[in-house]
Amino acid sequence: MSKKTFSLAPKPKLPTNDQIIAFEQGGSGHDVKKVISREITKRLSLDIPLSVHTRFKTACSATGTKMVSELQIFIEKRTQELEQQAGIIREQNAP
Repeated sequence: MSKKTFSLAPKPKLPTNDQIIAFEQGGSGHDVKKVISREITKRLSLDIPLSVHTRFKTACSATGTKMVSELQIFIEKRTQELEQQAGIIREQNAP
């Protein structure tokens, strides 16, 4: 059996400084601005059909967004709608 070597295998090019800076400023993990909040958080669990979860995860992945960010945006928007429907008035700066 012949011995395999990888010395002739193509090697990836090292990224330039400009490429590194561009990735650091807009690469993975930079799809949503991080909001520093001193508010206590609570965990929310929900059971949804596998097909819905798969569709949602695929759509988020395809658009480069995080599932949790999309859910937070939806919950905030829907909460405002429900508060308006119920006649609950909140201050503009209130969470």
